[in-house]
Amino acid sequence: MKVEVGNLPFFKLSSNQDLILFLIKKELQGTKFTKELDRVGFDHSLFCIDLGVVILSLMGFENRSDDLWGWYYRIMDSYADKVDLYDTRTAHELALDFYLELRSQLKPGK
Repeated sequence: MKVEVGNLPFFKLSSNQDLILFLIKKELQGTKFTKELDRVGFDHSLFCIDLGVVILSLMGFENRSDDLWGWYYRIMDSYADKVDLYDTRTAHELALDFYLELRSQLKPGK
């Protein structure tokens, strides 16, 4: 089955950046969801999706050090705290901001 990109109502996955933004948005929403599950006392380990490896790889991070991962998860948590699971517009904006934060960590020329 061939799906035309134009038929997808919310995302245009026509470029690498669009795909990265989509994955970041899903990572932010997933992190917010699991934090909320934890807050109300549920075991959230079954619901964790970790898209960080894919996101960082697509962005060109070749050396993913422990320091980078520590920074990534701290920033991810701070952005996820701002996510409203019922407001996709906010998630889109936060994904773009998070993307720009990640870009600032890339070495020049990437």
